[in-house]
Amino acid sequence: MDEAEREVRRRRREAWITGHLARRAAVVDDLAVRAAAGDEGVRGWLAVRRHARSYLRHLATWQASSWYANVAEVLAGHEAELRAFCDRATAELAALDAAEVVAAEATPDIRLALIGKGGAGKTVVSSTLARVLAKRGRRVLAVDLDVNPGMSYSVGLLGRDITLPVEALEENEGAAYGWQLRTGLLPRVAVEQHAVAGPDGVAVMSVGKIGDTDKLSAKRTVPAVCEILLGFGEPGWDVVADLEAGPTTPFEHYHAFADDVALVVGPAWRSAMTARRLLPMVGEGRRTTIVANRFRDEPDHPGLTPHVRVPHDPEVAEAERQGLSPLDVCPGSPTIAAIERIADGFTGAAAVSQP
Repeated sequence: MDEAEREVRRRRREAWITGHLARRAAVVDDLAVRAAAGDEGVRGWLAVRRHARSYLRHLATWQASSWYANVAEVLAGHEAELRAFCDRATAELAALDAAEVVAAEATPDIRLALIGKGGAGKTVVSSTLARVLAKRGRRVLAVDLDVNPGMSYSVGLLGRDITLPVEALEENEGAAYGWQLRTGLLPRVAVEQHAVAGPDGVAVMSVGKIGDTDKLSAKRTVPAVCEILLGFGEPGWDVVADLEAGPTTPFEHYHAFADDVALVVGPAWRSAMTARRLLPMVGEGRRTTIVANRFRDEPDHPGLTPHVRVPHDPEVAEAERQGLSPLDVCPGSPTIAAIERIADGFTGAAAVSQP
């Protein structure tokens, strides 16, 4: 690639950034308009503040990169917009009943990304956790960020295709892989229109899968699904996302939407090696829960003391072999009981111990 082509690509990227930040501002403004209407009560303004802070956290990664130096003023302007939303939400919350605000802050909606090496069992944990939360009456969005099918089976959809349709997307030369969510389609509306209803009422979304014939679906949908994840700030909704195995997607900040991260580690030393490489990528301001999965009597990995232990479970292994949801096949198994404890920790039903 010569210098002229690099310059063209840089200008396209900068144009995309300007438009993308305007789309983010529109998302927070949409939340604020609905919070002001009062339909969501205290949680409406908490959602505005949380979402503006989430965007600020992700914006900081761009501001720290020399790659974005030419649009520093644009980034600074967007930062000021987001901080204004934070200040407004804080002021609105100060005018509401203090006890209500404290109670709502003590039981926040969940924004959780699951990471780990391939084979550690992230997909079973994430899919089952999503359904456990839904069974408790919570609204849950489960998102599969792996281009290899997995969640559709483990959540109980028997491999159903849950890829975003092309009409929800549009090309943009400056966007990652040249695609983005369609202009004007808010992330919450994309979920309403295109998430698939799974068992127990879980809403399920996924990036495209790389198959024998269709090798473009993932390139089209990955940027759009990441935009939806980062932009879905609905009060009263939990979000559980299963990231692609290994360090690539955390390195590229696919977990940017998350307030919490669950690091799933298996008994093999390679799983521990991957976990240690992933931990520094989580970033500040997030709680990390280490889940030891599929252990028999193996000792804990040094430096990776688990918060929750999920035992090796032959019934779950057989459900996976058949492509079925463990929650449907063996609802009373030790694995399900352990994932119930993970749900307890994130909902405040029980404290998750720190290592």
